[in-house]
Amino acid sequence: MAQAAPPPPRPGGWGPGAMPPKRAPSSGAKARGSSPAAKARSSSRGAAKAKAKAASAPAPAEEDPKAKLLKEAEELFEKYEPDGKLDGVIKLAQFADIVRMMNTRKCMLWGDDPAPIIKREWTKAGGFEKRELNFEQFKSWWPDFAEATNSEFEEKRAAEEAKEAEEKKAREEKYTGDGVWQISIKDVLEAINEAHKKGKTALILDNTPNQRVETFFAYRGAFIIECKKLIVDKAKGAKVEDLLSEERDRFWSGKCFKYGQTVVFRLANTACDLKGTFNSGIFPTLAMLDRTEVAKVLGAENANNAKSSPFIKMARTSDEEMELTCSGINEQFAVVVISQFTEEDYEEFLKDMLPLELFQPMKPSVEE
Repeated sequence: MAQAAPPPPRPGGWGPGAMPPKRAPSSGAKARGSSPAAKARSSSRGAAKAKAKAASAPAPAEEDPKAKLLKEAEELFEKYEPDGKLDGVIKLAQFADIVRMMNTRKCMLWGDDPAPIIKREWTKAGGFEKRELNFEQFKSWWPDFAEATNSEFEEKRAAEEAKEAEEKKAREEKYTGDGVWQISIKDVLEAINEAHKKGKTALILDNTPNQRVETFFAYRGAFIIECKKLIVDKAKGAKVEDLLSEERDRFWSGKCFKYGQTVVFRLANTACDLKGTFNSGIFPTLAMLDRTEVAKVLGAENANNAKSSPFIKMARTSDEEMELTCSGINEQFAVVVISQFTEEDYEEFLKDMLPLELFQPMKPSVEE
């Protein structure tokens, strides 16, 4: 009898006796394990564990200050001992270098030459006896010296900070209000800058012996306009426009705008009419006396304002006009008016001649 034929293979390609294919792992589990969210959670748990472990770990013990100084003494001795040996000795020359090093480290605490400190500390350390120090002597001396120096430095710094704060307070009090500032002659430049911060031009009442403020600006090379001469020349028949044209020529020759000159209107004992008579388009005195008007054109970043400023008409040539419109006015440029009138009289004589509302009056004094 013929043997029956084996049954046909089942769909999928495996028959009887054949092992079924291994089942692939769930794609859902794989997706869950490798998804960005799962990775983020795993990373977060790891970071949290690390943070907790770090928090529970004991903090490193701080090094004992005394031990730190002794270690520093050892390092210094090895560095400055000629052969770099702890069983050697250092002489006065090496000891002096160590003190100078400390002086430099503490911002020249003892000045440029700490010779008195070197001598004092050499004695304290026992160096005068044998004219040398061994390591034990140096190690015994260094901690006290370092601690005393640190204390002296901190005390000096605290004193300087207190003095600076006191001076700042005094300066703020001195430059408050619109009345006449009472200042020392040595503070003239500072006072001018403070007036600028208020948008004012300095009006200096120079009642000092021999008009020392006028002399001060003359020696500084300021550009001085002699107002008394303008009055006298006009009285002699000179035309105002010619006088102002001459001043404009001098002004540009002196490169006042370019180099930031200080322009001084020297009134002396006169009441020169700077508000009306000696003010024109080619020499805009009134605009120069207005610090807010000047400030609009200060610096290259404000050069574009020059085209609409009163100062553009001062330019005699296209080059001078370009200088103003491209570079503006040097930020150091300043205008000062100096009068010899007293504090009691200046308003009466100058109120019709100067725009007093544009000024900050100040009266310097000479410290005896």
